[in-house]
Amino acid sequence: MEYIKEAKDLLEELISPIPVFVRPTAKKAIEKKIMEVAKENGHAQIEVSDVLRGYILAGSGKDKERMKEFLSKKGIDLTPYADILG
Repeated sequence: MEYIKEAKDLLEELISPIPVFVRPTAKKAIEKKIMEVAKENGHAQIEVSDVLRGYILAGSGKDKERMKEFLSKKGIDLTPYADILG
């Protein structure tokens, strides 16, 4: 499944704070979750909303506050993701 450009760019931006030595493993896990989300939503391509939802779902519970802060600083409206951000 292909990413739309904005979605791929966002994914790269979201994983940039992850330490380099674990980034490939983390990216693989996040991409797996993103694919699941896109398929569940019936999308032919991976969209920005799929990346955001997959990124949040792939994170551990202890990372939710850090994610909220990071995404908010990026100007992303978190309202559609309140159900999974807690």
